[in-house]
Amino acid sequence: MGLRIALAVLITLFSVYAVWIEPNWLDVSTHDMRSDLAGKGIRVVQLSDLHIQDFSHREVEVANRVKSLKPDLVILSGDVIDRLDRLPTLHSFLAALGDTPTVAVLGNWEYWADVDLHALRDEYRHHGIRLLVNEVASYRVRLRTLHIVGMDDFTAGQPDGGLLNAPLKGGTAVLVQHSPGYFEKLPTNLRSGIFNLCLSGHTHGGQITLFGLPIWRPPGSGPFASGWYETTACKLYVSKGLGTSLLPVRFGARPEIAVFDL
Repeated sequence: MGLRIALAVLITLFSVYAVWIEPNWLDVSTHDMRSDLAGKGIRVVQLSDLHIQDFSHREVEVANRVKSLKPDLVILSGDVIDRLDRLPTLHSFLAALGDTPTVAVLGNWEYWADVDLHALRDEYRHHGIRLLVNEVASYRVRLRTLHIVGMDDFTAGQPDGGLLNAPLKGGTAVLVQHSPGYFEKLPTNLRSGIFNLCLSGHTHGGQITLFGLPIWRPPGSGPFASGWYETTACKLYVSKGLGTSLLPVRFGARPEIAVFDL
């Protein structure tokens, strides 16, 4: 009887933590990639896999934390919404983010959920946000040029491999591809040094891990889980993302706001 009670208590504690605590326990990871440590650099904040369902205290906290970081650019790296009826909720979140320059790419769930991509693009445009689907956006930040190469999603879309050799002129270049599996088997003849950084999400860091090891990763993840990886194209960072998918739980994979000083 005592063993059963102990097991029931353990399961209850695990459930409370995984459902109510960790999914709301934000982790802000900061990565200093400046070549000149004395300079201010360009601050980029990555928000991935929001899977926005409601505009509640968690979304408000994310928006407030982002604004407190004072980024020069925010990148929404896919799976921002995963239901047809979540555009009004997205509207509230984007309004809360404020007027920081922002770009977005598509993830697999925007496709799988049959989100109206024209309406999504219009919603982004309403907030001054560029949705990049195999496109390049360039920004001037303190006399420097920042190029953002936004690829269509590898899992559900049609990424343009030609962007891997995009003719970018000077400056700092960041490639954004929602699904990191794209980087598993890249051409070996890529020109080196085009991209200073590549960003992905999609994996949720496994969402549920045992001893830090994911027990499952979605199709399109390749061998990647979270953190830094060296690829043929660039140094790749895979974010653990912010939301949840399939199951509303996280364990050993705290939701992440990733910050890069370039």
